[in-house]
Amino acid sequence: MRLLILSFLKIFFRNWRAMFFVILLPAAIFLIAAFLGLERVIKLEMTAEYDAFLLSGVIAFAMMNTGVYTLAYTIIDYRRGQILKRFAVTPLSARQFIIAQTISRFIIALIQTAVLLVLGFWLFRLHFSLNILALPLIVFVGSTIFLNFGFLIASCARDYEEAAPYSSTIGLILVFLGGVFFPTENLPMPLARLADALPLKPLSATLRHFFFGARLPDQADLLILLIWLIGLSYITFLVFSKRVYK
Repeated sequence: MRLLILSFLKIFFRNWRAMFFVILLPAAIFLIAAFLGLERVIKLEMTAEYDAFLLSGVIAFAMMNTGVYTLAYTIIDYRRGQILKRFAVTPLSARQFIIAQTISRFIIALIQTAVLLVLGFWLFRLHFSLNILALPLIVFVGSTIFLNFGFLIASCARDYEEAAPYSSTIGLILVFLGGVFFPTENLPMPLARLADALPLKPLSATLRHFFFGARLPDQADLLILLIWLIGLSYITFLVFSKRVYK
């Protein structure tokens, strides 16, 4: 298992395109939105705290991007190259394959988070009230939820052309309703309620607590994240093992 995790990490860090979309793109989005004064464009009354609000949202967006886009296309590559079939005839089970991918991507998510936190501290002098013990846990939960989305997209799509509509639609909905660039309280009530039930908004809100101690973590947010984690993990294992890893 350890060697497999290291192999997945080596594959990722040798892929410059994947590194761009997973690490450099979220950093660029954060810097562009922060320097452009996006809070004035969308008329938010939170000028002094907007950089902190934005940073937490972009970190959650980076986790989503890693699962919904990069992992989905990676698994499709494995399917097209018959790599999964070769794994399937070894003693490595589908559960072990999923766990190895999840751990390797969790390490990448920690790197994403560290890069963005350094940018926030260095360029915008943001002060963090980091909970060192809880932060890795919430990063693991958030990254795993979106990795499950990626596994499911790759399980349902046979190639890039088929996967693109799935990943684009899911990603667009999650970002728009995820509290990344603006508080979802500004949305109409039905959309705000829907945003509360989707995983990206509770993850963004929970990260803001751990980074800046803005408020106590909402128990409803934590419960929603837990439901998504358990439900998607179960569905992912069933679908992936029966449709792909065989």
